[in-house]
Amino acid sequence: MNPPPIPEKLVFVVAEKDLPPTAPLRFRVLAFLADGVLALIVAALAVKILVPVFYPEGFSLFAEYYRDFRTAYEAALNAAVGGNVDRTALDAVSARALQDERLYSFFETVYSVSFIAVALYFVLTEFFLRGQSLGKKIFGLRTVVFGTPFPPLFLQILSRSFWKAITLVPVGPLLALLGLANAAVVLFARRHRGWHDKLARTEVIDLRELEKRSSKK
Repeated sequence: MNPPPIPEKLVFVVAEKDLPPTAPLRFRVLAFLADGVLALIVAALAVKILVPVFYPEGFSLFAEYYRDFRTAYEAALNAAVGGNVDRTALDAVSARALQDERLYSFFETVYSVSFIAVALYFVLTEFFLRGQSLGKKIFGLRTVVFGTPFPPLFLQILSRSFWKAITLVPVGPLLALLGLANAAVVLFARRHRGWHDKLARTEVIDLRELEKRSSKK
């Protein structure tokens, strides 16, 4: 007579005891916020340095649009305060901006530089710090190959970094929704593995707890 099958949940719980300790959610959130601030600072510097190289007249073009928009907005606001609603000038400035291919190219350049800079921040820090971005290093976390204590390979880091970049520098509602959905998966998934972890076959572990376990053996 065959023994009764072991419930799948019980098998996972037993196997999970041998896995490295998963990173506490609060530390993951704090590490991501710290990395987000640092990555956006890097992106801002990259935009300031590189955009004039690829689009020399971009900032002056944007400054001209901003000046016209601000003038039209203040005129519309003053008219509204006086009881006369007049958005003609404001609508004209907005319509002109939407039809200006040069302004569109400027924003496209700014987005491209920002996205690449943010992605490179995560790729380079996690690659050279062996699975630790600066935020993770502060809070004692590390990205590893799932089920092992070993840092991920370069292609795994590249895959994870792409997802983080679209979360911090989304373009359009679809990518913004994907970033929010991935954040929700991290909150509720077992071992807090988001899509970026599952696709890359990685997870984030608590390095300090792992060192405590090792010292007890």
